[in-house]
Amino acid sequence: MFLSLTLACGIDVGFGDTDAAVADPVWVTESLVQDSAPAVDVLFVVDGTGSMAEEQASLVAAAGDFVGALEADSLDWQLAATSTDLEDGGVLNGNPWILTPQHESPAAALAVALDIGADHAPPSAGLDAAALALADDTGQNHGFRRESAALHVIFVSDGEDQSGTILGSNPVDAFLALLLEEEARTGQPARASAVVGDSPAGCDGATGEASAGLRYLAVATRSGGASVSVCDADFAAVAARLGELAVVWPQEFVLQGLPEAGTVSVEINGGRYDDFTVDYAALTLFLDTPPPPYATIEVRYQLAASDT
Repeated sequence: MFLSLTLACGIDVGFGDTDAAVADPVWVTESLVQDSAPAVDVLFVVDGTGSMAEEQASLVAAAGDFVGALEADSLDWQLAATSTDLEDGGVLNGNPWILTPQHESPAAALAVALDIGADHAPPSAGLDAAALALADDTGQNHGFRRESAALHVIFVSDGEDQSGTILGSNPVDAFLALLLEEEARTGQPARASAVVGDSPAGCDGATGEASAGLRYLAVATRSGGASVSVCDADFAAVAARLGELAVVWPQEFVLQGLPEAGTVSVEINGGRYDDFTVDYAALTLFLDTPPPPYATIEVRYQLAASDT
């Protein structure tokens, strides 16, 4: 984020006046620029049990749509995939196992990574597997989680989560706590989405039957992610929707001075913008809608007396 600062002030002093000089209000204009490429790390956790053959085939076929959705927004992305099988220990699949925009054919490489195989033995423990994958930053998964990147975990399964070995008796709450820890560590959003069987009784569609993935749905809802039916025949549309959700443009901007309450005005690319709030204690401007990439944000305000 680029910042420039302009001050406007004056001193009004009367000749022969023995009182102290009275300072005019000091007005500040801060010029900010929206990021060009927000960073996001996307982890697919794919069910590899025997009933997932059709769903995996549809997911693999939609790999290009997912990559296309990320590329359309000029994101600095990393993609990886692991299985719900704890025997795999959360190790990332594919070669390379961490995909970036610099790969010569990221869609083809993602298709390989998503092709987990449908020969894994139960239990299918996606929440546990995701926790293992995210914890393994010094081993085989080193480099996937970046210090300043948002996180989006996407669970794909046709059954209920059977976690508990790693996350304990309440894996939903434990995984949500893990996402909050990721947010605190990086300062960026961390969410999960679920491509699973519908609540409450599952679904039956072109890709087969699925039991309700209630745990995955709970994690997605409570973390602000998407919930999509794994029985949906149009995995291309599903991929595009999940790709859009992975976009995390900054909406918070730190101010350099303390504004006088009620004096702040905002322009984005030269147009007035009124949908904002200011946290005066944190010196932070919050925009209701994130500006587009490279947008110029001008913030004008009077400096508070205590800050002059």
